[in-house]
Amino acid sequence: MDRLAMEGNAEMLATMMSICRDKTLKKSHTSADLSADEKKQFGNCIMKFFESPNHILSSLNAAQGNQ
Repeated sequence: MDRLAMEGNAEMLATMMSICRDKTLKKSHTSADLSADEKKQFGNCIMKFFESPNHILSSLNAAQGNQ
């Protein structure tokens, strides 16, 4: 069971990185280094993925409290 959880986490992280990379990196990029804007946008994208479960749980808890 632990192995399945670890594989799921690895897949989720790989997908998250791929989505953020596709959304934030400029297609006309000619340098091996990221621009400051790209670094900031990529970091914000990653943070949104990590914050999402907290927002979902908060909404669920609020909905349960209103019943």
